[in-house]
Amino acid sequence: MTERRATARAFSRRRILTVPATMLPVAAIAACGAPDLLAPPPGPSPSVRTLRASITAEQSLVDAYQRILAAYPALAAMLHPFLSQHDEHLAQLKGRLVIPPHVKVTPLPSPSAPASPPASARAAITMLGDAERAAAAAQLGRLAAATPSLAQLLASIAASEATHAMALSSLNPAALNPAAG
Repeated sequence: MTERRATARAFSRRRILTVPATMLPVAAIAACGAPDLLAPPPGPSPSVRTLRASITAEQSLVDAYQRILAAYPALAAMLHPFLSQHDEHLAQLKGRLVIPPHVKVTPLPSPSAPASPPASARAAITMLGDAERAAAAAQLGRLAAATPSLAQLLASIAASEATHAMALSSLNPAALNPAAG
């Protein structure tokens, strides 16, 4: 009888249940397959790509405003509020950009060579209005690939850019300085 008890203890319920529990990780690895150690690391996520595109677009707007202000300093009082908002947008976007260390990304594109400034202040304001409309449309086009919180920010920036385009169309640089327009 004592031999039977010893055998029963050796195969107790606990001991039988621990064997499948210890085999679970082995079964999981076998089911999922081993990671491919020679595969290249994954690229940036769609959200990171969307964010980088938005940063590049916003930086282009900031650069355009700075070029116009350098060519037409008399427009500073009119255009500086728009430029300040774009600087804030750029800071918000850059603050959200987190790239994991294992992901390889190319650097953000540097600004393109400055184009010659428009022939008049009125033409410069028209060019900025067109750039604002194009930027607003591009931001709206990025919403589908964005996370909900990023989509909210992009929609807000797009609304701001559309408002800038409307406000720029109502500016009259000739009223500021007859030589400006």
